[in-house]
Parts: sequence; structure tokens; C-alpha cells
Amino acid sequence: MKIRNTRRLIIDLCAGILGLTAGAGLFVLTYRTVMSSRILREVTIETGTPIVFEDFVTAPVPKSGFYTDISGIDTSVPGSYKLYISFGKFRQPVILNVVDTTAPTGTAVPQEIYCGRLPEASDTVTDVYDLAPVTIEYVTEPDVSQGGEYTFQVSLTDTSGNQTVIDVPFTVIDDHTAPLIYGAHDIEGFVGSNISYLDGITVTDDHDPNPQIFVDNSAVNTNISSSFPVTITATDENGNSSSVTVTLSLRVKPERYYDPEIIYDMARRAIEQNNIYEEDMTNVEKAFRIFNWCHNNIHYIGTSDKTDWTVGAFDGFSTHQGDCFTYYAVCRALLDVAGIPNMLVERYPITWSPHYWNLVQMDDGLWYHCDACYAYYHEGYYFMYAYNDLNHSDHGYDVDAYGPEIHIAQDSVQQNVNYNTLEVEGF
Repeated sequence: MKIRNTRRLIIDLCAGILGLTAGAGLFVLTYRTVMSSRILREVTIETGTPIVFEDFVTAPVPKSGFYTDISGIDTSVPGSYKLYISFGKFRQPVILNVVDTTAPTGTAVPQEIYCGRLPEASDTVTDVYDLAPVTIEYVTEPDVSQGGEYTFQVSLTDTSGNQTVIDVPFTVIDDHTAPLIYGAHDIEGFVGSNISYLDGITVTDDHDPNPQIFVDNSAVNTNISSSFPVTITATDENGNSSSVTVTLSLRVKPERYYDPEIIYDMARRAIEQNNIYEEDMTNVEKAFRIFNWCHNNIHYIGTSDKTDWTVGAFDGFSTHQGDCFTYYAVCRALLDVAGIPNMLVERYPITWSPHYWNLVQMDDGLWYHCDACYAYYHEGYYFMYAYNDLNHSDHGYDVDAYGPEIHIAQDSVQQNVNYNTLEVEGF
């Protein structure tokens, strides 16, 4: 009886244990199923987006997190990755998709080009941004053979095929005009010295603000006294060119010679001390007062040291006397300081004696004969004489010595020149 009861007890105990185990197993299975249902099996994020655990669950999952080390995943690169999420002692596999659906961005760079000079598409946009490499190209090949205003489309395409099209404004310039060279003139220098080939020369172009200037002095031998051709060429950025050839005359430096800066300092002092002109005056007004001052303040004595213009100017400023060469040299120094283009004119052919005066470029771009010298064969002095004003028996000169760039006034303006008020009507 006792044995039978003992067996029965053991059987009941075993049955109870089995029941508890089955109940626990059912609870665990239910917990895992519920928690697993809260985890998304596949998640898609945009490139460049951080991996956030909360994106993988729809409701809180206790004691959960990434079981996989995600630090090695580069989200800037599209791809699919198998990850594991842990909750409790369980592991749940999931798929992470990194996709690129964002098109590149960029900003148009307005273009100003010459006909036929299409820039690379990559040069027409800036601030291009995308996580992936971007291909930049024209949507269709632009036709820039004709001048005008256009808008051309440039596409930005990343490696995932996302595309942005940008409108780029184009100004196409039809330029066939060569630069203009101003102030070209024959040059004088000394054997063995440095030569300033571009002194007084300016170049302008209708489109290029800085045309390239090239000096061809290959024919020059600075070791001998002679004359040499020098060609100055100006070329704009579209390849249009113009040239002018001047003559370089070299001579042995005389024993008596003054550095031009010494002479210019003397000229500046003369202008300041005698109030020859005001800085706000026009070039015509300044030049008129320079010739008037020289005519009235240099005493004609019929002789001068003509070794060099610097010598003539030095003697003129120092002694206030000399001959026509002195008047020319002092006027040249004052004109140079005032920034007024000028050059020497010599009597040709020489009749009873040499004679020298100035050729001056005025505000209208033309060159006029100006002679401050006293002479018995005319009253006063010459200012802004045109070619047709000259008495060629005393002011004849070699017209061919001045190239086509030197446009000497032909028609008289003397009817507008007032020697009392030092004004020229219309200038």
C-alpha cells in the first residue's frame, strides 16, 4: 500500500514538472514571437544617412540592439547588408538597403566666350555636390559659331543615375577686331644702354582689357651706332593682332648728358613755382600755358648746346636763354611731366639753318605743330598749327618720317585759338 502510494506521488510530481516546463516553453515562444514581430525584416535608408536602431523597430523591444558591428558600413556607398539584431538571448536577421535617390546639386556659372571657343561643361557649373562621383556634360552640344545671347543646358549625373539639369547663360562674342596701338614713335638711345621700347605706348581692345604686347627687337645691335627697325605687336585673347614698326636710333652717349629724371624734377619745380597750369585743366589748356610760359620766359640768343635734349632743357631751366632747340627741349620736359604725348620736329630740308619745334597730341587724338620760339619771320608763337597752317619755307619737315599712326591735323583750328585768354574753343 505504501509502495503504491509512493509510485503515485512520483507520477504526479513528474506530471507537474512536465506541465510547468511546457508552460514555460509556451511563454518563451510567445515572447520571442511578439518581440520579433516588432522588428522590421528590411529597412531602406538614403545614402549619407546614419544607421539608427529605432528605424528597425515598430515598438519598444526590451534589451535589444545591433548584434552586428555596424561601424564598418559606409552609408555614402549604395548597397545591401545583412545585419543581426539581438533581444534577450535571441538574434533576428534583417536587411539594410542603402540607396541613392538624391540628384546632384550645382550652380550655373554665366559664360562670356568668343565664337568657337566652347568651354568644358565642368567649367560652366560650380558648387557641385553629391555623395557619389558626378558626370558633368552638355545635354546637347552647343553651337557657339555665331555671336549672341544663349542658354545651354548642362546635366549633372551621379553613379546611381540621378540627374539634375542646369541652365547656363552664355554670351558669345564675335570678335575680329585687332587691338589698337597708341603712342608708337621712333626711339632714341645710347650704345650699350637699356632701351625702353614701350615707353609712352598704350594698347586698347574692344573686348580684351589686357592684350599681350610683344616687341620684336631681333634686328637691334645695341653695340653700334645705327638705326634699327623694331616691331611692336599687340594680340588680344581671341588671337586678333596688329603691329607697328618704329625706328630705334642708337648713338654714342655724349660726355654732357643729364638723366631725364633730373630734368623732370626741374620741370616740376618750374610748374609749381610759376603756377604754369592747374592739374584739373585739359591737356589743351595745359599745353597752351606751357608754350606761352616758355615763349615769355626764355630769352632768344641764337645759340645753344644741342648735344642732347636733356642738355637743352637743363640750360633752358637754368639760364632762361637759348635758341629754338632750347625752347623745344624745355617744352618737351614740361609736356612729359604733364603726361601729354609729344615728339621732335626738325626743319627739312635745312635752308639757312636748322630749326626745331614740338609735335603735340591733343585731346581730339590729332597731332599739332607747336613752336614756342621767338622768330623774326613771325609774330608771337605757334600753338596748335595744322599742316595747312605752316609756312613750309621756314617750317617744312619730312612728312614721311611720321608713320600712319601719327595723325597730324590737316585742317586749321586757328580761328578757335585765343592767344590772349589761352583758350581754344571746342577743346
